Amino acid sequence: AVVSTQSTGGDTVIIRRGTTLEPLVIRGGAQYQLTAGLFRHNDIIGKPFGCKMYSHNRKMTMTILAPTPELWTLALPHRTQILYSTDISFICLQLDLKPGCFVIESGTGSGSLTHALARAVGSTGCVHTCEFHQERADAAAKEFALHGLEDTITSQHRNVCTDGFGVANRADAIFLDLPCPWEAVPHAVSAFSIDGGRLCSFSPCIEQVQRCCAMLKEQGFKEIQTFEGIERTYQLSRKRIWEPFVGRDRHKKFRADQRSEDKASAGKWINAYVKGGPRKDAVGHTGYLTFATMPPKLVEKDNITDNVDNLVNPIAD
Repeated sequence: AVVSTQSTGGDTVIIRRGTTLEPLVIRGGAQYQLTAGLFRHNDIIGKPFGCKMYSHNRKMTMTILAPTPELWTLALPHRTQILYSTDISFICLQLDLKPGCFVIESGTGSGSLTHALARAVGSTGCVHTCEFHQERADAAAKEFALHGLEDTITSQHRNVCTDGFGVANRADAIFLDLPCPWEAVPHAVSAFSIDGGRLCSFSPCIEQVQRCCAMLKEQGFKEIQTFEGIERTYQLSRKRIWEPFVGRDRHKKFRADQRSEDKASAGKWINAYVKGGPRKDAVGHTGYLTFATMPPKLVEKDNITDNVDNLVNPIAD
């Protein structure tokens, strides 16, 4: 994949400088100015993702990366707290997302999860996302259009707890990230398609989980489960041991006042093994993920009875 070769540019890329990631919109004739040098956008246009770029004075370098949902999560401008890849991947798995699915999200926030949902459902699917805050909804809609996702993502300014999702009998999956998710659960029932689907609610507090689970059970949801994902990163380190030299001096005792050069001649340090262990600065609690299943909707009992009677006693012509 390459950045647009058009003079006007318009593509969003992720630039990496050291350990820093940030988004950059490529525009023909523009410059990316830093204290130690500048990068010309015209030099970036047409270059493949993953290439290293040098500043005009060749004192700085940066790498041009494709704006994948994972990198966008790490580089996006934060308007709210966001979900990260550990929770996002688990959500997409549990919601059973695949190309062609219709997904409802509330609220949009900074759009971290929305980009991952759009990739999961593909160009044949749809992500219907709602945001209560007007400015955040407008900013998210501009980002989706800038990233070429306006055909996949529909963004609305909407209070789903009082007004519902604005969708009926279409959703295959619903995600809730709300202060009071239990208020939106009754609206979710009517939003699901006749085949039912999966619902996920993200809540940072266990009291929210309790009230949400009670409402899910009241509304007829099944397979209600709550998970907490804790990321635990391991780091590797090399351990060394002292290996004394053997030979004619192997029985010679080492004196505390022996000179450093004599110590060096008595043995050497060697890399004996690699040790692994969890990092002490690991990320802790992020939130609770509650999942539930809406069973397929059944036709009314009267319709079932009529259909059975017609099969048993067909009307004669």
